Amino acid sequence: MIFWVIYDISSNKTRNRVASKCKNYGLDRIQKSAFIGNLTKNKAEMFAIEIREFVHESSDCVFIMPSCKECFTSKEIVGRFDEEKVRQKEFLILSNADDK
Repeated sequence: MIFWVIYDISSNKTRNRVASKCKNYGLDRIQKSAFIGNLTKNKAEMFAIEIREFVHESSDCVFIMPSCKECFTSKEIVGRFDEEKVRQKEFLILSNADDK
């Protein structure tokens, strides 16, 4: 399943640790504080458990959100997004059934 990880973390050290964990789980950075990728539900739960060890819940916020492929194909992007950079990722579906 596709998961989004989006965070607002004030500490550089904590923010870098979360970004590193995202990369270790195979997630791809799409913005400075946003990652996306395929995870099983169990992997997403393990990720959440691991980052709870160092994320300060009183001041930081991390969203770990699932998104089905059908929902993802309905995405709307406003502004610049380098789809070519992530075109080869299997979770990206760049055409709508209506476009065929």
